[in-house]
Amino acid sequence: MKKNTFVTKAIALTMTAITMIGGLTACGAAKAQEAPKEELTITFMNQDQTLGTAKVGVDEVLDKSAYEGFEKVEDGEFNGWFETPSFIEASKKDLSKDTFEKDTTLYGDFRVNTVAEDTRHWYIAGTSTKGSLELNNWAADLSDEEKATFELVPTGNATNEFALTIDLYEGDQFQIIHDWAWDGQKGFGRFTGLDDTQMENAGGLSGEDNTSNVQVKVDGNYTITLTTNPDNQAQDTLTIVRNSDPIGE
Repeated sequence: MKKNTFVTKAIALTMTAITMIGGLTACGAAKAQEAPKEELTITFMNQDQTLGTAKVGVDEVLDKSAYEGFEKVEDGEFNGWFETPSFIEASKKDLSKDTFEKDTTLYGDFRVNTVAEDTRHWYIAGTSTKGSLELNNWAADLSDEEKATFELVPTGNATNEFALTIDLYEGDQFQIIHDWAWDGQKGFGRFTGLDDTQMENAGGLSGEDNTSNVQVKVDGNYTITLTTNPDNQAQDTLTIVRNSDPIGE
């Protein structure tokens, strides 16, 4: 009889333990479900102006209603949100699908239809061992006539569009500058659509792509085209197209 009583008590204790464990597990699961996701703040900018903010969970897509009002612009167009104020293409965010893991500031690329006239003079500045950039020697002390051979001149095709056609050779390095001075220089990171079989990033003193030297990988006759917005230099764009083999040979 005592044996049966012992067995009965053991079973009862076991059932109690199972019930307690089950209760703790359920309680833990409930707490996990109740724990709120970390909420992030996304800040939207137009140059130095804060347009507003939006909240979103980690790895969640923003609701369009949270930011679409920030994309409206009069007399112009909106060209996307970027994580860099200089609108580097690799930093562009597609808010319809991209998510965030930390608080983030986004910069809007707002392009107005009417921009101020750019009266600056733009030049290529660089170095070469066999081409005309050897004379240039990173914007050395040259005569006005010599400087003119390196100037990007207005094309007449669009507002503030300048272009230069020049022979460049493997190993040449260059950047684009205004008024034969180095403030506001434009290097590798400012070019769009670069062909990496023809051009590469050669670095520079600043360590930033936007002011890094462009290095030529293939000899050729190239046309460099610059479009500027004096009111917002972050919207300045540069392209370079290879037309043919060097024509000076």
